[in-house]
Amino acid sequence: MLPYFKKSETFTPVSSLEKATFLSIEDDVAVHGTNGPVNVSFSDYYWNSSSVLFHALNELGVPTASDPNSGTIAGASFLPLDLNPDTQTRCSARNAYYDPYTSRPNLWVSTSQYVTQVLFRGGAVNQQASVSTTQNNPEGQGSSPGVPGGIFGNTTTTNASTSGLDTLPGYQRSLLHKVWRMAKRALQRRQASSSVSAPLTPANLVAIGVEYAANAQSPRANVRATREVIIAAGALHSPQLLMLSGIGSAPALEALEIPVKVDLPGVGTNLHDHGQVWCWYPYYNTSYPNPTELTSNRTFADDAWIDFWISRTGPFTTGAINGVAFPALPFIVNGSTAIHDMASSQSPAHFLPTGQDPTVIAGFSHQLPMLTAALADPTRASYELINANDGALTVANMRPFSRGTVGINSSNPFDPPVIDPRYLSNPIDTEVLLAAIRFNHRLVTDSALATEMDPAQLLPAPDATDAELRQYIAAKLQTEYHPAGTCAMMPREYGGVVSPELRVYGTANVRVVDSSVIPMLPAAHLQAVVYGIAEKVRVLFAICCRLCCIRAD
Repeated sequence: MLPYFKKSETFTPVSSLEKATFLSIEDDVAVHGTNGPVNVSFSDYYWNSSSVLFHALNELGVPTASDPNSGTIAGASFLPLDLNPDTQTRCSARNAYYDPYTSRPNLWVSTSQYVTQVLFRGGAVNQQASVSTTQNNPEGQGSSPGVPGGIFGNTTTTNASTSGLDTLPGYQRSLLHKVWRMAKRALQRRQASSSVSAPLTPANLVAIGVEYAANAQSPRANVRATREVIIAAGALHSPQLLMLSGIGSAPALEALEIPVKVDLPGVGTNLHDHGQVWCWYPYYNTSYPNPTELTSNRTFADDAWIDFWISRTGPFTTGAINGVAFPALPFIVNGSTAIHDMASSQSPAHFLPTGQDPTVIAGFSHQLPMLTAALADPTRASYELINANDGALTVANMRPFSRGTVGINSSNPFDPPVIDPRYLSNPIDTEVLLAAIRFNHRLVTDSALATEMDPAQLLPAPDATDAELRQYIAAKLQTEYHPAGTCAMMPREYGGVVSPELRVYGTANVRVVDSSVIPMLPAAHLQAVVYGIAEKVRVLFAICCRLCCIRAD
């Protein structure tokens, strides 16, 4: 994956050697890209309390990870951000991957439409998905397709090329459209000739397009696919769309009268997420500014706005969270092996949802020893310490053992998926978070943080027992918004859904490209991970397109 992480980014180092030294940032140029679409850099402003936290972590045995991109993430670090270094503003997916390409004449974007199913050549469709209903469902509230022959319908269509083409002379616009139409017709002829000779078998089920509607009451329309259908609906909706299209556990689909096209029991299983628990130790040393002053201190906020608009510096160039840690479990448990031993004694199927297909159990049986080994490894992070620089030290489990599910209880695409994350269903996750909260207590009572920041331990209570902390964890746990794994890239016999090329098993031309393909969550946030996945698929797709052209010729 490293070449594709690098391919996605243009990295700008810290602005000065003095600042890099003060913040313990040592850039490893070998693991950064210099010509990618996403601007990655460091904020020009840092909350001083982060440095105090780092000192405290070092005192208690947690090292500093100088460049987490190098793989040595188990420690404290100031993370590079998706940030435009000149303007100190966020570099979003739109900035990086959409805006530069709007002048392409073959790019169309349709908003507020809801894909109801993938259509396959020669296969029965999900009739319920194809029928408009009178239900008042809030999802997919675009206007109805209303232009005969239009590619996407009415006002929800954006021809992304319009703004770019309007800047060209008329003859150039005409020439571009003519070349595009000729290329498209040639491609369709090639596909038509090749598809006739390809028999329809479970091994090469061919997607011919997608069906969609603006809302449940709208008539269905479809758009044809000439090469591939790429699903990128996320870890919760990609498995839902596959199931609505007849790809999933055969018994579950048959029970809903959805024609089964590919029996893939792993679709919607293996759901896991980074669960986090908020902990509150407010700092009472007022000599250190903190992010809450942006709303509580008018003078501080006014100065921050002036700094931002005049020189692109100050608190508004960063978030509340800019110095974090990803400690390994051995750093915080004083030599105890209790959690690792508990994990080593587990049976793979014991804490999985009931009624799992044997292939799904086989998949987790291969994951379990890898997760267990990571618990004892001092080079691999077990949890994240999310420092909000105001006394909030949230802990998030980075290698969850718990597995949930995404399913459907209806063949109607406008019914929401049935999501059961099953947080903390495996007790290992609770024990890791318990150890992390116990370590927080050491930070705020027995380190530089205690003497320098004057924290008060409010939540959880400083005298809480282990039993009370487990109750606190169960009550306070929430998502870090990193769901993954529901269309996992694993062998089919291990409950996998997509191949190493992210092609859905049993299909010839359907890929899934989002966090659902990640078989096991990394100890990291997922934005850069998904960018890397997409960059790799883009290269694979380009290679496949070239091969198809060679074969057709």
